[in-house]
This record gives sequence, structure tokens and C-alpha cells, in this order.
Amino acid sequence: MSTIIGIWNASGKGKSSSILSLANFLMSTYQSYRVVHCNKNPSALTIDFRLILEIKGKIYALESMGDPNSGLERRLDDIMVTYKPDVLVCATRTRGNTVLAVQNIKAKYSSDLIWSSTYQTSHSHTLVNDAKAEHLHDLMRKLSLI
Repeated sequence: MSTIIGIWNASGKGKSSSILSLANFLMSTYQSYRVVHCNKNPSALTIDFRLILEIKGKIYALESMGDPNSGLERRLDDIMVTYKPDVLVCATRTRGNTVLAVQNIKAKYSSDLIWSSTYQTSHSHTLVNDAKAEHLHDLMRKLSLI
């Protein structure tokens, strides 16, 4: 069974940046990772990316594009069919068609679903996004997902 981790919040609240921080954290922590697919240069990732990694024999999919009307459900379905990830991390808004897209994929593939949100601060956004990435990694480790 796969696990979906949905990072949800309103527009401009650091969802994609947190997932970007998680991607960079995973690649720096697990030196033996293998890039299965990336729609950008994985060593110079920017916001709005898809990255599929293999780490310790498991597949991790990170999809940071979670805007309404962006075809999120179709993209998540494509990831599930093509890569069969053990863990899928994606960005969504807090309501509407992006949340529905994740719920539909969860039901279609009998996945476990964990909702999390970003940290919000008026201080260093990079610092809190990096902390969120570390916390997501810790959660995955404690749940034996990595």
C-alpha cells in the first residue's frame, strides 16, 4: 500500500517550497539515491517540479504543482500508474478540486493519506520550509516509510 502525504494550505503559503526543501533534504541525506524521473535538472530544482527518487529500494514521488485547475488528479494518477510510488508527496489547497483530486487518488489506489500543512511565519521562510522538510522526513522514518 502506498502512502500519500498531502501538504495543504492557501496560495502562497510555502507548499511547493516545503516540498522543494524535502527533495533537497532527501538527496543530500541519502547519497545512494537514484533519480527515476525529474522534469527539471535535479541538482538545480526550482518550484513546480516532479521528482521521482528511488531510495533504499523504495520509490518516492514529489509533485509540487498543486494549483486549482492544473490537472492535479491526472498528474497524480499518472505518477501512481507509471512509477508505483511507496510514498507520494504533493501540494494541494485547503479545499476544492485539489483536495478532491488527492482524495480520489487515495480511494482509487487504496492508499493511506496523511494531511499536513506548512509552517507560516513572518520571519525566515527558508528556515521554516527546511524545518518542515526535516519534520516530514522524521515522520516518514518513524512510520517506516523510509
